[in-house]
Amino acid sequence: MSDLAMVDIHCHILPETDDGSVSLEESVEMCRMAAEDGIKTIVATPHMFDGVHRTPGLDAIRRKIDAVMEASGGCVEIVAGGEVRYSHEIFDESRDPHSRIRLNGTSYMLLEFPFQMVPPNIETTIFQILNSGITPVIAHPERNKRIQRHPEILASLIERGAFSQLDAGSLTGSFGPEPLESAKKILRGGMAHFIATDAHHAGRRRPNLTEAVAIAAEIVGIEAARALVEINPRALVQDKGIPYQPDPDLDALLGRSNKKWFQFWK
Repeated sequence: MSDLAMVDIHCHILPETDDGSVSLEESVEMCRMAAEDGIKTIVATPHMFDGVHRTPGLDAIRRKIDAVMEASGGCVEIVAGGEVRYSHEIFDESRDPHSRIRLNGTSYMLLEFPFQMVPPNIETTIFQILNSGITPVIAHPERNKRIQRHPEILASLIERGAFSQLDAGSLTGSFGPEPLESAKKILRGGMAHFIATDAHHAGRRRPNLTEAVAIAAEIVGIEAARALVEINPRALVQDKGIPYQPDPDLDALLGRSNKKWFQFWK
């Protein structure tokens, strides 16, 4: 798959911003790794409103992007975004057409849940976000403990208009057996729309996608796997509709047949 021209919509590549790159030098090395892997565009997604890291302003994000691109010789394109933790700040930010929560200034945002639970009344929240003109892409649902046990929750959110993004490290087994099995189940169930690196460093959690794409191709086929790292993310950063939206297979998602999926988590 050396001819891939991939777009990474989730990457902590900005130096000294969150728990990602610790220096400009590391950010440059991450850019070079990504370019060698076939990644052409990276959306810089620092943590926002997570209660741990200071949420950077859009001007600060753009200044760091400019510094990294200049130092790396522009070997990859970097655009602004954020990984937005579920919080009340989302609704204030969503009113701003130039908000930092928008991926490359588009109508898409990367929405992160706490890893141990799914926020209560999340369907109402998804509806409110969509009603504000922003489409949420749920970050790494396969790593969420609640969704691992009840993947039909994710199916319900996608039915309401959200998309989902798998971490490459989940498919390669870097996060352990539970995220791996959950990621495979989500792929088989037609509930994955993007695969992203969620890279944090040059030494670990690197900005690589090709291994994950190869694994995904064994599950859903080469064309579908490529859509998750090329066609769909390219459409996202260009603020277009998401072309590849597979028909959900709830039997495959749940490992059951002839069941009413929505009854299992209500």
